[in-house]
Amino acid sequence: MFAQARLTISFSISSVTGLFRCRVVLLLLSAICYFPTQVCAGHPGTVKLEDAHTWRSDGKDYLEAQFSIDLSSGAEEAVQSAIPLVFELQVQVVETHTWLWDSVEIEITERRSLQYHALSQSYQVKDLNAGTQGNYRRLDDALRAAGKIRNLLLTDQSLDRGPKYSIRLRGSLDVESLPTPVRLLAYVSSDWSMVSKWYKWPLLR
Repeated sequence: MFAQARLTISFSISSVTGLFRCRVVLLLLSAICYFPTQVCAGHPGTVKLEDAHTWRSDGKDYLEAQFSIDLSSGAEEAVQSAIPLVFELQVQVVETHTWLWDSVEIEITERRSLQYHALSQSYQVKDLNAGTQGNYRRLDDALRAAGKIRNLLLTDQSLDRGPKYSIRLRGSLDVESLPTPVRLLAYVSSDWSMVSKWYKWPLLR
């Protein structure tokens, strides 16, 4: 009886595991059907900080920055297939220490969604933080809009005057926001790893 019970449980677990594997295989096949040319390595994408500066007005610190976004082959094909891409522009205000690790005092993530609309033949960029959007005829213009940070309020009088602070910036493609078949393809392809390095400079106060 116990042997039969163990056999039944083992069979059930094996069946669930087999169904899970089949589902993963089907999703990967769906991803390949989405982008058959992206099974092999293509053109890698990059995200780089092109320009950034901060200024102080009425006791508050503001930031403007421009990231340069160059889509990978897979990401560009996704856009042309009307699949939205979400970019994250991470901003940190860190307190710098001589003997200890830097501590993050303020962190802001600006999110931009880029999607192509075939009917209007235009690229739509949504600021997911502010709820605003713009439409562009050219992909290059849309990418510049997606990588733009404008008049971002960083700090007010809440930061102490004594410690030293720095600004850190990083831009990236949010792979987790992709549809499941495309996301699985992004997991196994380095071409989809579009993450800039951290850029850091002192915050002058």
